[in-house]
Formats: sequence, structure tokens, C-alpha cells
Amino acid sequence: MTQPFWISTSWDDGHVLDRRVVDLLNRHNLRGTFYIARDYLPDRLSDSEIVVLAQEHEVAAHTLTHPILTEIALDDARQEIMGSKAWLEDLTGRPVTGFAFPAGIFNQDLRNLAEDVGFRVARSVRQFSIGTTGLDYLDLPTTIHIYPFPFRPVNSWRARFQPIRRAVPHILPLRIPLLALRNWPALATILLERASQQGGVWHLWGHSWEIEKYGMWDELDRILAVASRYSNAQPVTNSELVHALKQQAS
Repeated sequence: MTQPFWISTSWDDGHVLDRRVVDLLNRHNLRGTFYIARDYLPDRLSDSEIVVLAQEHEVAAHTLTHPILTEIALDDARQEIMGSKAWLEDLTGRPVTGFAFPAGIFNQDLRNLAEDVGFRVARSVRQFSIGTTGLDYLDLPTTIHIYPFPFRPVNSWRARFQPIRRAVPHILPLRIPLLALRNWPALATILLERASQQGGVWHLWGHSWEIEKYGMWDELDRILAVASRYSNAQPVTNSELVHALKQQAS
């Protein structure tokens, strides 16, 4: 019996270059969840663009000002989380059930806060997840970050090796061949193959401004084209994914 296989993508911050991401997703018949902070980027999508985006894909919350939530008072964090939900719901006229912790940093109190204010899905930035067994929907992991790999383009040698260091613990369990570690598209492709074979989720996430910064648009287009050719895949937003998983479990 073929195991269910879902493809999800998510994009943080709400930069105006998200327009280009939307064009690529639409071209390849894929789905996206866009986590938008109201007062963070000077080049944020306009309110009217967010309204249109919510009609095509999922618009989700990402706080009001994008603070590291563990570094501010819990009451202030509550206002950031609640306020971002209220703002987007008022703007779009739609329920907002998804949230992403800025920089993926949170603790149990913040997880509880996200649940208390009504979020059903809260995405983290943990990578190399494919399976669906035992998923915590308020700590939803990802599969791969679109970012230079295997080395960060920085001067610090310690920071430079961070991407490959994070991947090493997952190489054997996921049966990732060494050749697939030569760049992020090769790694993304082999993870797609694993998710398709085993069933589960292939979840790509990133920032459109980072794609621009590192010149990765053509690579993204090629990977999305590859993903769209999996006939057994179901493209979903993150909230649609959680709904599907809950239905499967019931």
C-alpha cells in the first residue's frame, strides 16, 4: 500500500520578494504558507498584497515585530503572538491558525501561549524531518532550509561549517549518500526521494530575501519543478497538512 506523501513549503517574514515565490509555486502547482510579521521588514508585502495572497495560499502569523520571544517578558510575548493573529485576521477576514516562532526559538511557556491564543500549528526551524509519527503540531519541523550548503558564506570558520555539522547526525538514519551533500539542491532532491518512497512530508522553508541575497532563484525553480513531478505527492499548506494528519489518525 502506498504511504501518503505531502509536499509543503513555508516562507518567513513577508518580504516583497515573496511575490516571486508565489509565482514559482503557482507555476509548479505547489502550496505555500507565508509567515508575516507586521512591523519588521521595511520592504514588507503591502496589506492589499497580503489579502490577495491569503486567497491563493496560507497566510500565517510571525509576531508583530519579530523579537526573539525568549528574550522578552512573557506578557510582551503574549502581545506579540496575539497581536499578530488579530492583525492578520482583521486584514484578511480569514481565520489564522498557523504561527512561526522567530528564528525558531521558543520554550514550553511560549508553546503553551501559541496554543492558548488559538494556533493549531506552530512551525519551528528544525530540519531533516520526513516522518509523521509523533509530530508535535506546535513544534512542526521542516525537511530542508533553502540556504547555501554545505558551508555558510561567512568569514568565521566555526560558523562556516554550521550547515554541514547540522546535517551530519541525519546522514545515516536517512541514508543520505555523501554525494548528496555537495550542495542544497542535491540534498533537497535526495530528501524528496526518501519522503516519496517512505511516505511522510517534504517541507521546504526559507526567506525570499535570502534567496535573492545568495542568488538561488534558479535553484529553487528547478527543485520545485522536480517536486511537482511526483505524482504520488499531495501539495499542502502547513495547516492543510496538520488537518490531513489529524484526519488520517482519526
